[in-house]
Amino acid sequence: MEDIIPLILSAIGGLVIGPLVSRLTGGGTGGLIGGIIGGIGAHYGLDAANIQVLGDAAASSTSPMNIINTLLEGGVGGGIVGILAGLVMKPKG
Repeated sequence: MEDIIPLILSAIGGLVIGPLVSRLTGGGTGGLIGGIIGGIGAHYGLDAANIQVLGDAAASSTSPMNIINTLLEGGVGGGIVGILAGLVMKPKG
């Protein structure tokens, strides 16, 4: 169960930030799925590169700083995909 918690948290971070950024860039609600995918992708990418901005990699994934780190990773990934979705899905005038 402890292996799934970071994935869920990064998906939640992307789910919140992705559509928000997509709306700000003029797109529709297409950033919802993109936010989840971007959040999980950012988590896997940073984990593979062994980059931990906050928290301690040796600590449990349920420590407060690791939870915040995972939420922020997901938010950044979801925001990037949200920007791209907003630009692609922008209504053509």
